[in-house]
Amino acid sequence: MINSHRAARPSRRRTQQERRRLSHERMLDAAVTLIARQGSSRTTLSEIGECSGYTHGLVSHRFGSKSALVRALIHKLQADFSKSIAPALEGTKGLKAVKLVCESYLLAAAKDERLAMYALIGEALGPVPEIKPDLAKADENFRRGIESQIEEGIRAGEIRGGIDPQAQSALIVGTLRGLVIQKQINPTAFKLDIVSKDMIRNLERALKTTAGVS
Repeated sequence: MINSHRAARPSRRRTQQERRRLSHERMLDAAVTLIARQGSSRTTLSEIGECSGYTHGLVSHRFGSKSALVRALIHKLQADFSKSIAPALEGTKGLKAVKLVCESYLLAAAKDERLAMYALIGEALGPVPEIKPDLAKADENFRRGIESQIEEGIRAGEIRGGIDPQAQSALIVGTLRGLVIQKQINPTAFKLDIVSKDMIRNLERALKTTAGVS
């Protein structure tokens, strides 16, 4: 019989580095929630502190300024997406990898992380132009990731050799961005799963060789 009065084993105290990492993540997670809802220009460091359970002073001390926090958030959003699909991409290359990235990206359209990223993209073109270089770099990384998979598919013989990887990656990213924007503006505009499947079929028709596999 289990002794319900047995003293609980004391939990290990977090190190200062672990506490710092935890507070850093909580602050950025709070920023995601708030920015997804109201944009960065209407979000204050005080709100981020309150939402994350820390003081405005600690948030300010940790990041220095809201613009620095936003830049850190852009890097986190991109890194988190890459990490989220890494297990599925393990051992996957070429056309199959491109399709998997597209499906994963579209199916996450309504998540707070995606809403926050698109709020930032809109603000970069308007009231917060200072974050434009960071978003441009994130966009470049996204295109290059798809471009490298297209190149891998060409080398494997499953993607047509006449394809321009750079141009195709720009078209793919542009299509993904446009679909997500439409879905965020009007969630009932179209059925995401159906559009995602059709996009994958279009990719296969446009990219793969006659002998290629899906």
